[in-house]
Amino acid sequence: MASAFALVEIDAVRQVRADETVFTAGEEAYARAKRDPERRLAARLAAKQAAQRLLGGGAGLGEIEVARGRYGPPALRLSGVAKERMAVLGASAALVSLTHERLHAAAVVVLLRTEPACHGDRVPGGEVR
Repeated sequence: MASAFALVEIDAVRQVRADETVFTAGEEAYARAKRDPERRLAARLAAKQAAQRLLGGGAGLGEIEVARGRYGPPALRLSGVAKERMAVLGASAALVSLTHERLHAAAVVVLLRTEPACHGDRVPGGEVR
């Protein structure tokens, strides 16, 4: 198991939104359908940053999507390098928790492994798991 936390200022989302590669169309649509869409996007940006920190190895923010079912908890959908890194790290699931308030948004991402990692095992890229 590995975890990461990220904290984002809500105002930072306005600058990030200019970069069309950060948020997916689904994330943008979800946020626009809610009151205070910047808060929703800031929480998703925090989750993407936390997941990126855990995955490493060149995973881009645009390859990490925070999806949500109609009534379910948020979940990560990974593609490209992010999905490959998840497999290389031996992670079987990623859990995410989001929160936001007036000025800040935060997220915690936890990667779960089906098998415990052996101390000292090296994975491609040189990391020890």
